[in-house]
Amino acid sequence: MDTALFVGMAHREALKRRMDVVAHNIANMSTTAFNKERVVFRQLLIDAPGADATKGGKISYVQDHGIVRNLDIGTPIPSNNPLDVFINGRGYLSVQGSDGETVYTRNGRMTIDIDRNLALLSGEKVLDENGQTIDFDDDDVNITIADDGTISTNNGEKGKITIVQFQNEQAMKRRGASLYETDQTPIEPENVTDVMIKSKAYESSNVNAVESMVEMIDVLRAYQKADKTSNDYQEMREDALRRLARVQ
Repeated sequence: MDTALFVGMAHREALKRRMDVVAHNIANMSTTAFNKERVVFRQLLIDAPGADATKGGKISYVQDHGIVRNLDIGTPIPSNNPLDVFINGRGYLSVQGSDGETVYTRNGRMTIDIDRNLALLSGEKVLDENGQTIDFDDDDVNITIADDGTISTNNGEKGKITIVQFQNEQAMKRRGASLYETDQTPIEPENVTDVMIKSKAYESSNVNAVESMVEMIDVLRAYQKADKTSNDYQEMREDALRRLARVQ
């Protein structure tokens, strides 16, 4: 296989990767607080076969460099559930993952679980400012959540939801649809700025359905064009070899 076919193959693989990410975004349009993603590519230069490296003989390939999340905040969706919260600003809830470690989310759809703990609908327990679960008594009613995260009932304050921020959100690793893990230390609470909690609402996905469908069509057409170009080149190459054989 020659250089042109290698380059065409790299191009098609990059388009397939981009299509996978676009399809993943579309599949999560209804996922609470989902952040859409895009693939970042970079140029990879390889010495051309038989070329003199000192004279700059290079072949340019496309290489998958990584995934970037769009950090735009989704639209607040009104809710009748007093436990639901919308994080107005950049920040995350701290929750206890399935294996006991602390993970983070912007998914504010919550309930009281069977153990009388405040938890996400997906089961992770929400943690307070001291890293402890938030517990409710059987007779707790009239639950309210203030802008600063303080939770109150007819029996008084039950705890405080803390919003944490990080220096580099892009470095956080996705776990599932809306959970993230990171080795970063959260910013000190007194330095957390421009964020508050809005109760009886939760965050929508920030995926725009129309934009994503248009992007999917563009990627599909680009792949079809690249595939046709590669096939045409292969046919031309094979035809040239047949002609050369007849001449000999």
